[in-house]
Amino acid sequence: MQHQTWHSPEFSQLNGQFVTLKPLVPERDVEALYAASHGSPQNEAIWNYLFYGPFDNPSTMKDWMEREMVGKSDPLTWTVFQNSTNTQVGIVALLAIAPNHGRAEIGHVWFTPAVHKSKVNTESQFLLLQLLFNHHHYRRVQWKCDSLNHASRTTATRMGFIFEGRFRQHMFVRGRNRDTDWFAMTYKEWLRCQENFEKWLYSHEELSLMALNNG
Repeated sequence: MQHQTWHSPEFSQLNGQFVTLKPLVPERDVEALYAASHGSPQNEAIWNYLFYGPFDNPSTMKDWMEREMVGKSDPLTWTVFQNSTNTQVGIVALLAIAPNHGRAEIGHVWFTPAVHKSKVNTESQFLLLQLLFNHHHYRRVQWKCDSLNHASRTTATRMGFIFEGRFRQHMFVRGRNRDTDWFAMTYKEWLRCQENFEKWLYSHEELSLMALNNG
């Protein structure tokens, strides 16, 4: 790839077949997102490997959103709407954005358990990858997670991110050590992975994305 100037990603609505990503608006989204992520051990398990949450009430969650997640150039945070129900089912974000290097990270990812193991998560990541690689021609997209977070590790591998290593004793979170696993996808890898995403998401065939991206 020739030298070029990259720009910060556009922060606008991203439309998919199964999901629509809309920039997070706390007043619009907090009640639904709070309900989707609280009220039961299963719902609240989504916070286990994040630095924040669960929250005492919607007002506390709204304060956190306004303080940490909106009105910033980094992170850029989207609310995920499931198209079939037009309801808020999670959030995704871009962070560690480095336009001078053509690099960004997908993070702050969580979904209500009701849509786990559906195409909601996969298409949400696909839309962000399209934005970075196709529209802004970024060189690298990162993904990192707690080494104990099996679901996040599996998601990264399934989508075609390459495991790059483990930062041992990287952080101290919620009173315990966190080793951090790092994954990444480069532009060259995206050229293959994009086609496989499309086959898995939009084909009527029974396909395994992990097999497609790691075959």
